[in-house]
Amino acid sequence: PQTPQVSLTFLLVSGRRRTMTFDPVTTVGRVKELVWNAWPADWQDESPQAPSHLRILYLGKILQDEDTLTHLSFPTSLPSDSSSLPTIVHLSIRPSNISTVD
Repeated sequence: PQTPQVSLTFLLVSGRRRTMTFDPVTTVGRVKELVWNAWPADWQDESPQAPSHLRILYLGKILQDEDTLTHLSFPTSLPSDSSSLPTIVHLSIRPSNISTVD
C-alpha cells in the first residue's frame, strides 16, 4: 500500500528549484541532510559545505531541525495523486566564509 508523502519544492534565491518527497515523520534536520546528499551537479556553484549550512524557510519562518514535517502541518498526498501540488519552501545557504563564534 502507498503511504502519504510530503512533497516539497525547494526554491533557491537564484530561482533554481527542485521538488523532493519525504515521509511525514521526517525531521527538518534530516530533510536538510537528504537535500544536501542529493545536491544537483549543475548547482555546484551554490553548493553548501554541510547540511548545517542550509536553512529551510516556510511562510517567512526558519524551520527548526527537530520539527517533523507532520508537526509543521505540511500537506500529505499519495504518490499516485498527480493532482496534488508540492509545497514551496525557500532554501537559504549560509555563506561558508562566515565563522561562528560560540
